[in-house]
Amino acid sequence: MNRALEEQLKLRLHKKLKNTLDKTIDNPVLKAYLTWQILSDQIKTILGDQVFNQWFKKVQPLVLKNNILLLQTETNFAAQWINTHYQELVDALVLTQDRKYTCFFISPKKREVSQSKSA
Repeated sequence: MNRALEEQLKLRLHKKLKNTLDKTIDNPVLKAYLTWQILSDQIKTILGDQVFNQWFKKVQPLVLKNNILLLQTETNFAAQWINTHYQELVDALVLTQDRKYTCFFISPKKREVSQSKSA
């Protein structure tokens, strides 16, 4: 990506995130949702539709609390893949807003299946 475009994206992201986070939003779920809308737009611009649709389209924002944005993927594999291949990009986009913010992709919690046998 050329340097001018990268700087333009960073500035645009910074303004959008600052506007979102500076608002008096006391709801950490709403903050996560609004922040993810902005970040996902930037990720899609940088990586393109195909990569975005494959790895990021179904990511769900959970909460933004204590400067940590938690994002849930559909599968454990997706969380591992994003953390391995795209975490650095996501961190860079988040850090353009504020050095104290961080982001984690997590997989869905496994549901316990009770296996009670009837006699």
